[in-house]
Amino acid sequence: MRPRFVTTLLILIAFAAAGCSRSSSESDSLTHRVGVDVEDALGRKFVFDQPPVRVVTIAPGATEVVAAAGGARSLVGISNVDSYPPEVLSLPTFSVLPLDIETITSLDPDLVFASNQINDPEDIDVFSALNIPVFYLDASSWDAVHNSILTVGVILDTGSTATARHDSLTTRIEHLKGLTEQLETLPEGIFLISDVTSWSFGPGSYVQDIFKWAGIATLTDSYDTPAPILSDEFVLLSDPDIILGTFGDDFTPDDILKHHPTWKTLSAYKNGRIYSVEADLILRPGPRNVLAAYQLAEFAHPQLFTALDEGH
Repeated sequence: MRPRFVTTLLILIAFAAAGCSRSSSESDSLTHRVGVDVEDALGRKFVFDQPPVRVVTIAPGATEVVAAAGGARSLVGISNVDSYPPEVLSLPTFSVLPLDIETITSLDPDLVFASNQINDPEDIDVFSALNIPVFYLDASSWDAVHNSILTVGVILDTGSTATARHDSLTTRIEHLKGLTEQLETLPEGIFLISDVTSWSFGPGSYVQDIFKWAGIATLTDSYDTPAPILSDEFVLLSDPDIILGTFGDDFTPDDILKHHPTWKTLSAYKNGRIYSVEADLILRPGPRNVLAAYQLAEFAHPQLFTALDEGH
Protein backbone atom coordinates (compact mmCIF):
# COMPACT_ATOMS: atom_id res chain seq x y z
CA MET A 1 0.00 0.00 0.00
CA ARG A 2 1.15 3.55 -0.72
CA PRO A 3 1.47 5.77 2.38
CA ARG A 4 -1.35 8.17 1.51
CA PHE A 5 -3.89 5.34 1.58
CA VAL A 6 -2.71 3.46 4.69
CA THR A 7 -4.78 5.25 7.34
CA THR A 8 -7.99 5.13 5.32
CA LEU A 9 -7.47 1.43 4.63
CA LEU A 10 -6.77 0.64 8.28
CA ILE A 11 -9.97 2.35 9.35
CA LEU A 12 -11.96 0.59 6.62
CA ILE A 13 -10.66 -2.87 7.50
CA ALA A 14 -10.61 -2.42 11.28
CA PHE A 15 -14.27 -1.50 11.57
CA ALA A 16 -15.87 -3.14 8.53
CA ALA A 17 -17.34 -6.06 10.43
CA ALA A 18 -18.53 -4.00 13.37
CA GLY A 19 -19.87 -1.23 11.16
CA CYS A 20 -22.09 -3.60 9.21
CA SER A 21 -24.02 -4.57 12.34
CA ARG A 22 -27.35 -3.12 13.42
CA SER A 23 -28.10 -2.32 17.07
CA SER A 24 -30.86 -0.33 18.73
CA SER A 25 -30.27 -1.07 22.41
CA GLU A 26 -28.42 2.16 23.18
CA SER A 27 -30.88 4.62 21.61
CA ASP A 28 -33.03 5.91 24.47
CA SER A 29 -30.36 7.94 26.24
CA LEU A 30 -29.54 9.83 23.03
CA THR A 31 -33.07 10.88 22.15
CA HIS A 32 -32.88 14.39 23.52
CA ARG A 33 -35.07 16.76 21.48
CA VAL A 34 -38.67 17.16 20.43
CA GLY A 35 -39.57 18.01 16.86
CA VAL A 36 -38.00 16.44 13.77
CA ASP A 37 -38.08 12.64 14.06
CA VAL A 38 -35.18 10.80 12.36
CA GLU A 39 -33.81 7.24 12.56
CA ASP A 40 -30.12 6.49 12.16
CA ALA A 41 -28.44 3.52 10.45
CA LEU A 42 -28.46 1.50 13.67
CA GLY A 43 -32.22 1.84 14.02
CA ARG A 44 -31.99 4.38 16.87
CA LYS A 45 -34.62 7.13 16.89
CA PHE A 46 -33.71 10.80 17.35
CA VAL A 47 -35.94 13.85 17.66
CA PHE A 48 -34.65 17.39 17.19
CA ASP A 49 -36.54 20.54 18.16
CA GLN A 50 -33.86 22.66 16.48
CA PRO A 51 -30.90 21.98 14.17
CA PRO A 52 -27.54 21.25 15.84
CA VAL A 53 -25.17 24.19 15.49
CA ARG A 54 -21.88 22.50 16.46
CA VAL A 55 -21.28 19.30 14.50
CA VAL A 56 -18.34 16.88 14.44
CA THR A 57 -17.77 14.04 11.97
CA ILE A 58 -15.69 10.97 12.80
CA ALA A 59 -15.48 9.43 9.32
CA PRO A 60 -14.31 11.10 6.10
CA GLY A 61 -17.35 9.85 4.17
CA ALA A 62 -19.63 11.37 6.79
CA THR A 63 -17.84 14.70 6.39
CA GLU A 64 -18.44 14.65 2.65
CA VAL A 65 -22.11 13.77 3.12
CA VAL A 66 -22.58 16.60 5.62
CA ALA A 67 -20.89 19.07 3.29
CA ALA A 68 -22.97 17.89 0.32
CA ALA A 69 -26.10 18.45 2.39
CA GLY A 70 -25.10 22.07 3.01
CA GLY A 71 -23.81 21.50 6.52
CA ALA A 72 -20.17 22.53 6.18
CA ARG A 73 -20.77 25.73 8.19
CA SER A 74 -22.01 23.66 11.13
CA LEU A 75 -18.81 21.59 11.32
CA VAL A 76 -16.44 22.44 14.15
CA GLY A 77 -14.11 19.44 13.86
CA ILE A 78 -13.16 16.61 11.52
CA SER A 79 -10.97 13.53 11.59
CA ASN A 80 -7.25 13.62 10.90
CA VAL A 81 -7.75 11.55 7.73
CA ASP A 82 -10.23 13.94 6.11
CA SER A 83 -9.06 15.59 2.90
CA TYR A 84 -12.25 16.94 1.32
CA PRO A 85 -13.96 19.34 0.80
CA PRO A 86 -11.33 22.10 0.93
CA GLU A 87 -13.48 24.51 2.95
CA VAL A 88 -13.40 22.26 6.05
CA LEU A 89 -9.71 21.39 6.07
CA SER A 90 -8.75 24.29 8.34
CA LEU A 91 -10.98 22.96 11.13
CA PRO A 92 -9.55 21.30 14.26
CA THR A 93 -8.74 17.62 13.71
CA PHE A 94 -8.49 14.57 15.93
CA SER A 95 -7.45 10.94 15.70
CA VAL A 96 -10.07 8.36 14.81
CA LEU A 97 -7.88 5.28 15.28
CA PRO A 98 -7.84 5.32 18.23
CA LEU A 99 -10.69 7.76 18.71
CA ASP A 100 -9.52 10.94 20.45
CA ILE A 101 -12.51 11.48 22.74
CA GLU A 102 -10.77 14.24 24.72
CA THR A 103 -10.33 16.51 21.70
CA ILE A 104 -13.82 15.80 20.40
CA THR A 105 -15.29 16.69 23.79
CA SER A 106 -13.30 19.93 23.87
CA LEU A 107 -15.08 20.99 20.65
CA ASP A 108 -18.39 20.95 22.58
CA PRO A 109 -20.41 19.30 19.78
CA ASP A 110 -24.21 19.23 19.72
CA LEU A 111 -24.07 16.19 17.45
CA VAL A 112 -21.51 13.72 16.11
CA PHE A 113 -22.01 12.10 12.72
CA ALA A 114 -20.48 8.63 12.30
CA SER A 115 -20.53 5.97 9.57
CA ASN A 116 -21.96 2.52 10.12
CA GLN A 117 -19.33 1.11 7.75
CA ILE A 118 -16.33 2.72 9.46
CA ASN A 119 -17.02 3.55 13.09
CA ASP A 120 -17.47 1.04 15.90
CA PRO A 121 -21.02 1.00 17.36
CA GLU A 122 -19.45 0.50 20.78
CA ASP A 123 -18.34 4.14 20.62
CA ILE A 124 -21.97 4.98 21.42
CA ASP A 125 -21.37 4.05 25.05
CA VAL A 126 -18.49 6.53 25.35
CA PHE A 127 -20.41 9.39 23.75
CA SER A 128 -23.54 8.60 25.74
CA ALA A 129 -21.59 8.81 29.02
CA LEU A 130 -20.52 12.30 27.94
CA ASN A 131 -24.07 13.26 26.92
CA ILE A 132 -22.97 13.75 23.30
CA PRO A 133 -25.43 12.30 20.75
CA VAL A 134 -23.87 10.34 17.88
CA PHE A 135 -25.86 9.68 14.72
CA TYR A 136 -24.71 6.83 12.47
CA LEU A 137 -25.16 7.48 8.76
CA ASP A 138 -25.89 4.47 6.56
CA ALA A 139 -23.11 3.75 4.06
CA SER A 140 -23.95 0.13 3.32
CA SER A 141 -25.17 0.80 -0.24
CA TRP A 142 -25.29 3.70 -2.67
CA ASP A 143 -29.01 4.23 -2.04
CA ALA A 144 -28.22 4.52 1.67
CA VAL A 145 -25.38 6.99 1.06
CA HIS A 146 -27.52 8.98 -1.35
CA ASN A 147 -30.45 9.19 1.07
CA SER A 148 -28.11 10.14 3.91
CA ILE A 149 -27.66 13.50 2.19
CA LEU A 150 -31.39 14.12 2.58
CA THR A 151 -31.34 12.88 6.18
CA VAL A 152 -28.56 15.28 7.11
CA GLY A 153 -30.46 18.07 5.37
CA VAL A 154 -33.47 17.35 7.60
CA ILE A 155 -31.37 17.29 10.77
CA LEU A 156 -29.41 20.46 9.99
CA ASP A 157 -32.34 22.30 8.37
CA THR A 158 -30.51 22.59 5.04
CA GLY A 159 -33.12 20.67 3.10
CA SER A 160 -33.11 22.75 -0.08
CA THR A 161 -29.34 22.39 -0.53
CA ALA A 162 -29.45 18.70 0.31
CA THR A 163 -32.27 18.05 -2.15
CA ALA A 164 -30.51 19.93 -4.93
CA ARG A 165 -27.31 17.92 -4.42
CA HIS A 166 -29.24 14.64 -4.15
CA ASP A 167 -31.04 15.35 -7.42
CA SER A 168 -27.84 16.47 -9.16
CA LEU A 169 -26.15 13.19 -8.28
CA THR A 170 -29.16 11.27 -9.55
CA THR A 171 -28.91 13.11 -12.88
CA ARG A 172 -25.21 12.31 -13.22
CA ILE A 173 -25.76 8.64 -12.43
CA GLU A 174 -28.60 8.38 -14.94
CA HIS A 175 -26.41 10.01 -17.57
CA LEU A 176 -23.64 7.47 -17.02
CA LYS A 177 -26.07 4.56 -17.00
CA GLY A 178 -27.47 5.86 -20.27
CA LEU A 179 -24.00 5.52 -21.77
CA THR A 180 -23.15 2.08 -20.41
CA GLU A 181 -26.56 0.45 -20.82
CA GLN A 182 -26.17 0.69 -24.59
CA LEU A 183 -23.23 -1.74 -24.45
CA GLU A 184 -23.95 -5.22 -25.81
CA THR A 185 -21.34 -6.97 -23.62
CA LEU A 186 -19.72 -5.97 -20.38
CA PRO A 187 -16.20 -6.76 -19.20
CA GLU A 188 -15.95 -8.86 -16.05
CA GLY A 189 -13.91 -7.22 -13.34
CA ILE A 190 -12.76 -7.13 -9.75
CA PHE A 191 -11.91 -4.27 -7.43
CA LEU A 192 -8.92 -4.50 -5.06
CA ILE A 193 -8.16 -2.13 -2.19
CA SER A 194 -4.49 -3.15 -2.27
CA ASP A 195 -2.05 -4.65 -4.75
CA VAL A 196 -0.48 -6.59 -1.86
CA THR A 197 -3.36 -8.25 0.01
CA SER A 198 -6.41 -8.67 -2.20
CA TRP A 199 -9.05 -6.96 -0.07
CA SER A 200 -12.26 -6.41 -2.00
CA PHE A 201 -15.99 -5.67 -1.65
CA GLY A 202 -18.68 -8.34 -1.59
CA PRO A 203 -22.44 -8.34 -2.16
CA GLY A 204 -24.53 -5.35 -1.15
CA SER A 205 -21.63 -2.91 -1.09
CA TYR A 206 -21.89 0.55 -2.62
CA VAL A 207 -18.86 -0.45 -4.75
CA GLN A 208 -21.07 -3.00 -6.49
CA ASP A 209 -23.37 -0.11 -7.45
CA ILE A 210 -20.41 1.84 -8.82
CA PHE A 211 -19.37 -1.10 -10.98
CA LYS A 212 -22.92 -1.43 -12.32
CA TRP A 213 -23.15 2.21 -13.35
CA ALA A 214 -19.71 1.97 -14.95
CA GLY A 215 -20.78 -0.98 -17.10
CA ILE A 216 -18.56 -3.60 -15.46
CA ALA A 217 -19.86 -7.04 -14.45
CA THR A 218 -18.45 -7.60 -10.97
CA LEU A 219 -17.07 -11.01 -10.05
CA THR A 220 -17.50 -10.57 -6.28
CA ASP A 221 -21.23 -9.79 -6.02
CA SER A 222 -22.05 -13.37 -4.98
CA TYR A 223 -19.17 -13.80 -2.53
CA ASP A 224 -20.06 -15.22 0.88
CA THR A 225 -18.79 -12.21 2.86
CA PRO A 226 -19.22 -8.43 2.48
CA ALA A 227 -15.48 -7.77 2.85
CA PRO A 228 -13.64 -10.66 1.20
CA ILE A 229 -9.93 -11.21 0.78
CA LEU A 230 -9.65 -12.76 -2.67
CA SER A 231 -7.31 -15.71 -3.01
CA ASP A 232 -4.90 -15.94 -5.92
CA GLU A 233 -6.76 -19.10 -6.92
CA PHE A 234 -10.07 -17.24 -7.09
CA VAL A 235 -8.58 -14.50 -9.23
CA LEU A 236 -6.85 -16.97 -11.55
CA LEU A 237 -10.00 -19.07 -12.01
CA SER A 238 -12.15 -15.97 -12.54
CA ASP A 239 -9.63 -14.49 -15.01
CA PRO A 240 -11.14 -10.99 -14.96
CA ASP A 241 -11.13 -8.88 -18.11
CA ILE A 242 -10.28 -5.82 -16.04
CA ILE A 243 -8.80 -5.21 -12.58
CA LEU A 244 -9.33 -1.90 -10.83
CA GLY A 245 -7.98 -0.85 -7.47
CA THR A 246 -6.54 1.83 -5.23
CA PHE A 247 -2.88 1.13 -5.94
CA GLY A 248 -1.44 4.65 -5.83
CA ASP A 249 -0.41 7.31 -8.32
CA ASP A 250 2.91 5.66 -9.18
CA PHE A 251 1.42 2.22 -9.84
CA THR A 252 2.15 0.25 -13.00
CA PRO A 253 0.60 -3.14 -13.92
CA ASP A 254 3.98 -4.80 -13.46
CA ASP A 255 3.91 -3.81 -9.77
CA ILE A 256 1.11 -6.26 -9.08
CA LEU A 257 3.31 -9.18 -10.18
CA LYS A 258 5.71 -8.45 -7.31
CA HIS A 259 3.06 -9.76 -4.94
CA HIS A 260 1.08 -12.03 -7.30
CA PRO A 261 3.56 -13.43 -9.84
CA THR A 262 1.09 -16.02 -11.16
CA TRP A 263 -1.20 -13.21 -12.33
CA LYS A 264 0.97 -12.73 -15.39
CA THR A 265 -1.33 -15.26 -17.08
CA LEU A 266 -4.46 -13.15 -16.46
CA SER A 267 -6.25 -11.61 -19.40
CA ALA A 268 -6.33 -8.26 -17.58
CA TYR A 269 -2.54 -8.24 -17.28
CA LYS A 270 -1.81 -9.48 -20.78
CA ASN A 271 -4.21 -6.92 -22.27
CA GLY A 272 -2.95 -4.02 -20.15
CA ARG A 273 -6.25 -3.61 -18.33
CA ILE A 274 -5.14 -3.13 -14.73
CA TYR A 275 -5.85 0.40 -13.51
CA SER A 276 -5.43 2.43 -10.34
CA VAL A 277 -8.35 4.55 -9.19
CA GLU A 278 -8.12 7.60 -6.92
CA ALA A 279 -8.59 6.09 -3.47
CA ASP A 280 -10.63 8.82 -1.78
CA LEU A 281 -13.25 8.72 -4.52
CA ILE A 282 -14.13 5.08 -4.01
CA LEU A 283 -13.02 4.03 -0.51
CA ARG A 284 -15.10 6.73 1.12
CA PRO A 285 -18.83 6.08 0.76
CA GLY A 286 -20.08 9.52 -0.22
CA PRO A 287 -21.10 11.86 -3.04
CA ARG A 288 -17.78 11.53 -4.87
CA ASN A 289 -18.50 7.86 -5.54
CA VAL A 290 -20.22 9.16 -8.68
CA LEU A 291 -16.87 10.57 -9.84
CA ALA A 292 -15.32 7.16 -9.18
CA ALA A 293 -17.96 5.54 -11.38
CA TYR A 294 -17.10 7.86 -14.26
CA GLN A 295 -13.40 7.12 -13.76
CA LEU A 296 -14.03 3.36 -13.84
CA ALA A 297 -16.28 3.69 -16.89
CA GLU A 298 -13.63 5.62 -18.78
CA PHE A 299 -11.06 2.92 -18.02
CA ALA A 300 -13.45 0.15 -19.04
CA HIS A 301 -15.10 1.84 -22.03
CA PRO A 302 -12.85 4.59 -23.39
CA GLN A 303 -14.68 4.46 -26.70
CA LEU A 304 -17.81 5.93 -25.11
CA PHE A 305 -15.96 8.98 -23.89
CA THR A 306 -13.95 9.38 -27.08
CA ALA A 307 -17.20 9.55 -28.99
CA LEU A 308 -18.50 12.22 -26.60
CA ASP A 309 -15.30 14.25 -26.92
CA GLU A 310 -15.63 14.15 -30.69
CA GLY A 311 -19.21 15.35 -30.47
CA HIS A 312 -20.80 12.13 -31.76
